[in-house]
Amino acid sequence: MNTAYAFRFTQHLITVMVLLIWGPTKASDRAVHVTGTVANIQSWEIRGYYTAMVVAHTEPRRYGVVSTRPQLMVDRQTGQFEGDLVCEVLRNKHGRWVDIHLINMAPTFQGYSTMIIRVPYTRTIDLGTFNWKPSHYRWKEGVLVIDSAVPRDTLIGDLFGDHVRISPINPEPGDSMRFEFVWNNSGQPHMARFGDLYLQDESSGVCDFTFAVRTDTDVFTESWPHHVVLHLQAKVKGRYRLRQVAAQGEHLRDVDFMLNNDLYFTVNERSEP
Repeated sequence: MNTAYAFRFTQHLITVMVLLIWGPTKASDRAVHVTGTVANIQSWEIRGYYTAMVVAHTEPRRYGVVSTRPQLMVDRQTGQFEGDLVCEVLRNKHGRWVDIHLINMAPTFQGYSTMIIRVPYTRTIDLGTFNWKPSHYRWKEGVLVIDSAVPRDTLIGDLFGDHVRISPINPEPGDSMRFEFVWNNSGQPHMARFGDLYLQDESSGVCDFTFAVRTDTDVFTESWPHHVVLHLQAKVKGRYRLRQVAAQGEHLRDVDFMLNNDLYFTVNERSEP
């Protein structure tokens, strides 16, 4: 009886020790002091569209939901910001990291645009002077580099006009790439489709798409934004080229997203920069 009790006690003790050892390796929240300067705060791309830039650890709050995390405001004149954030510390084989989000917001446009910077965790983080760009970056040896380890979006065209948002632009084999097309028209029917993916010169995959609206239908005098989503399956590794070709047929007008401007992307395993 004593032997069985001792065995169960030993098992319990080992379990507690494992939990104590494993527990601290999980992600945890830490307060960090963040400073930096957005060099292009006066540029038209920012001042012309947005009324505020927020520095935070998480995405902007949803409407009707009050954020419980501290946020910082970027000075609209100088581009400077300084203050404390509560960040989740992420751990991997390369060390401990925190993600700093710089979010541009406008009262008349809900599609917030975000720049994310992954920085080695310290109590005090100085990002120095940098240009705001809506993508994922990593702080490496004192400079910002594109973070190729995470799925990234890209936008082609005018954010407040005709454009296409691609998610992700750095797909892995088997990923479904999401293409969200946004354009302004007065209610005309549209035609949008991807063609079959084929090889060219035995080295790169090519995919053609068409996007057009009908010109033989009654329309309103005013126009407003419309959007449609298409998906493209990223198959084997390699180089791909996406191009928009003119629609064939009468009474069709092409919506210019990428006419005469091919997009190249690579399907590969994502890795740390």
